[in-house]
Amino acid sequence: MYMFYGMTYEEYWYGDPWMVRAYEQAFLLKQRKQNEWMWIQGAYFANAMTVAINNTFGKRKVDYLKAPLDIYPKTDAEEREEIRKNKLKLIQQLSMISARFKKKQKGTDQNG
Repeated sequence: MYMFYGMTYEEYWYGDPWMVRAYEQAFLLKQRKQNEWMWIQGAYFANAMTVAINNTFGKRKVDYLKAPLDIYPKTDAEEREEIRKNKLKLIQQLSMISARFKKKQKGTDQNG
């Protein structure tokens, strides 16, 4: 069984007994990682099929993913950058709304 994990005969019989556990943990970690990658591949495939079928038979056009799926947690720096970008985007949107409102008010004042 442990040779299946990647241990050699010599490592199993003559090596450190704790190496058995290390090989087992490494094997399980590799399996989990492979399972995650297979799941991601399935998600991409499902999205591609959905887009293809919907664009063929649906009433409105659907776009494929714009960016890769983000499966790993973000670092603190990435979180701060995303918050900063969202704040800037919100400020721009509010500025546009304010400008439209002022323009509308200016037009009402002149006509009224």
